[in-house]
Amino acid sequence: MKFYVCVVAAFVFVFASLCAVSDALVARAQYKNSAYPGKCYISSELILSPGQTGKAPNNPCASIKCLDSGNVEFTTCPAVAPPKGCKQRDFVNAKRPYPDCCERAYDCTRSF
Repeated sequence: MKFYVCVVAAFVFVFASLCAVSDALVARAQYKNSAYPGKCYISSELILSPGQTGKAPNNPCASIKCLDSGNVEFTTCPAVAPPKGCKQRDFVNAKRPYPDCCERAYDCTRSF
């Protein structure tokens, strides 16, 4: 009986942990420019070769990976609920490389 209770408790803990944090959003798009064949032309400041990664423009913390033929994969930070009684604020340091930049600040000083 004790074993059964321990297994159920472990299952509930793992399930609750998985529900508390969601996966990151992953999206794919095509960024071609005939002047840069085989590369991913994001902007004049960001041109990637297949396999290269960089920080996505116009997003404080997201990764962009060049796949092939101008196809790219964007990955954003996972959605994480703020602690109870707190409000989510900006990224702690958006200049960090992805995924280190995903750390968020919280305001827990007052009731919301």
